[in-house]
Amino acid sequence: MKRILLLTLIILTRGIVISTYAAGKDKEARRVLDATSAHISKSGAISIRFTATSLLGKVPQGSTSGTMDIMGKKFWMKTADMQTWFDGKTQWTMQEGDYEVSMTEPTGVELQTINPYAFLEIYKRDFNYRMKKGTLSNGSTGYKLFLTADNSKQDIREIFLEVDSRHNPVRVSIRQGKNQWVRIVVNSFRVSKSFADGHFTFPKAKYPNVEIIDLR
Repeated sequence: MKRILLLTLIILTRGIVISTYAAGKDKEARRVLDATSAHISKSGAISIRFTATSLLGKVPQGSTSGTMDIMGKKFWMKTADMQTWFDGKTQWTMQEGDYEVSMTEPTGVELQTINPYAFLEIYKRDFNYRMKKGTLSNGSTGYKLFLTADNSKQDIREIFLEVDSRHNPVRVSIRQGKNQWVRIVVNSFRVSKSFADGHFTFPKAKYPNVEIIDLR
């Protein structure tokens, strides 16, 4: 779930960029996606509170809540059982209650699940999309966007995204494989002026007894 959780949150917090019109790509949906992407990009530093639920079909398998701060390619995320720091090159992951943190430099493939710029490239060529207007799950009025993979063998098969009238993401669901879903509900979405670079690196001074396991 952690892999898809990161992936889903990045879609929520960075928007979706699609660069070409083609069959199966609705022009009004394209307009909303572009407007959402532009809005998020101009926002700079972003903080969200979220609730994530994994599902097998329609049956919930587990849920977690947390916070995430993003600025450009960098992010920090905290849930009940995990913290992750990523400074654009190096990633630190620490399980709550553990006395060690793993330190890695994600590969290009791995960055597709954590780096918004790398991941968003697939939407330029591999997905069709459509949209309808209506009442969203939080009661507001906005847009419901449906994205489906061109190739049924792709890792990510389907995405359902809700965006409010101000182009803020409200909720997203991602299907991976035949029946595995992760649903993220955004409980709050706040634009911040900026974060210090140190916010996205592991604070060793704060955790003096935690061993860093360098897996680079």
